Amino acid sequence: MTRTVLRVEGLCKSFGGVHALRDVSFRVDEGEVLGLIGPNGSGKSTTVNTLAGIFPPTAGQIFLNDTAIERMPEYSRVARGLARTFQTASVFPEFTVREQITLGCAVTLKSHPASSIFGFGRKAGEAEATAALVADLLRITGLTPVADAPVATISSAQQRFLMIATALAARPAVVLLDEPAAGLVAHERKTLSELIGAIRDRGTSVLVIEHHMALIMEVCDRIVVLNFGGKIAEGPPAEIRADKAVIDAYLGEAA
Repeated sequence: MTRTVLRVEGLCKSFGGVHALRDVSFRVDEGEVLGLIGPNGSGKSTTVNTLAGIFPPTAGQIFLNDTAIERMPEYSRVARGLARTFQTASVFPEFTVREQITLGCAVTLKSHPASSIFGFGRKAGEAEATAALVADLLRITGLTPVADAPVATISSAQQRFLMIATALAARPAVVLLDEPAAGLVAHERKTLSELIGAIRDRGTSVLVIEHHMALIMEVCDRIVVLNFGGKIAEGPPAEIRADKAVIDAYLGEAA
């Protein structure tokens, strides 16, 4: 049987009298790419921010590998295997590309933080394993040629791929990609599509929140559709494409 790595049950989120999420439930299985779509204002961003720990849920539960995480802080969720990217590039411009990805590894390291300076508290082989992981992430994201360039000097598309590499450096069970195609041109979206497939093939499940329908239909195994804070459809891409409720929700929207 397929194992579920992320399970959301009856998720609700209110801001004062505004109900941003209403009883949303879905799952992400091991080795799956799940799409989360919906018109503007449907609750996608609130869902991601609640999953990641930025917003506490008003009601409902979030399970990561059968452990309830809805009351955990962000860093604890990352340490347990839930990483994310952001709609806008979140980078350290003064770092090199390699340094930023290495920083993403810190949450899973066993060595003392000062070990690289003072030499104590270092776990055997950890530095070598980290370097190998960083080299691999540079390769799959196409960033090897700019590995030692300052982040401020690389293109906006490269910064987006860097953000994904940094999230993957935490060795997550599930990675949340929030609008990863924003600002990308056609050939860059093709590279992104291939990267999402490579992430899945490496054993990391992916939750993609995206407006670009062609990308969603290409990369996702299943799709969850939100509208007005509630789930209106769930299924494989072909089924979602033909769903009347989904078509009605997007009527007049730039899909």
